Amino acid sequence: MYDLDNKVAIITGAGGKSGIGRSVATRLAKEGSKIIVTDIVENPYPEEGWNGLSSVVEEIVANGGEAVQILSDVTDFSSINNLIKEAIKKFGRVDILVNNAGATADKDRVPIFDLDENEWDKVIDVNLKGVFLFTKAFSKQLILQNQGGKIINISSIAGKKGSATFGAYNASKAGVIRLTESIALDLAKYNINVNSVCPSWVDTERVDVYVEHLYQDNISHKEKRDLHLSNIESSVPLGRYASSDDVAKAVAFLSSEESSFITGASLNVSGGIIA
Repeated sequence: MYDLDNKVAIITGAGGKSGIGRSVATRLAKEGSKIIVTDIVENPYPEEGWNGLSSVVEEIVANGGEAVQILSDVTDFSSINNLIKEAIKKFGRVDILVNNAGATADKDRVPIFDLDENEWDKVIDVNLKGVFLFTKAFSKQLILQNQGGKIINISSIAGKKGSATFGAYNASKAGVIRLTESIALDLAKYNINVNSVCPSWVDTERVDVYVEHLYQDNISHKEKRDLHLSNIESSVPLGRYASSDDVAKAVAFLSSEESSFITGASLNVSGGIIA
């Protein structure tokens, strides 16, 4: 559908089997892009038969694409710069950045009066500061190349509406939306489009972590998961929760020339929850 031949895309937070990062990486590869997948560790959600970043690379290569993995920490500017240097060595250029890495839902999902400062910092550092640092390094390279480019930040509908016990997450994702708008204005004169995608709940490994904090221990993990996803479905006008492929479709569009006159936008992928 979209011609991304010879484009080079970096996708952060791409090591999960059912995550948005994997879906984005494989979709952009199908569109012709060369792919660099990155995460803080090779396999952030280990399970039998899944090897994280290397599994994503193998999947892309098996389908005729070109991909490499490079570890990086989105909260460490030197680590990000090293990744971009490696990307240039490998492919000679970069064109698309998808800031997808996110902090794992953990002890931050509590009322604000119980929220530990360190937990707040973890969420803000990965979800918001990570977008700033990666975009800072990546945009400098795009400006040097002088051929435009695309930056897509994965925010959330949680950045547009508050939720109890989501104080740090809501703040980080709202920050991503406003940061996206500011960066879009900074980079417009360089023909660099900067947009954010705002999904509702997506069925990924993060759900498995989150439900353990949300529900009481008197039911099994599977029951917690099923109950949570059922509750989500009932709240969505289109009648289902989002898949990672739904998000990847939006990212593919924003990565393509079909979106060349769109910048500073926040695109809801929410089944009508935000309407």
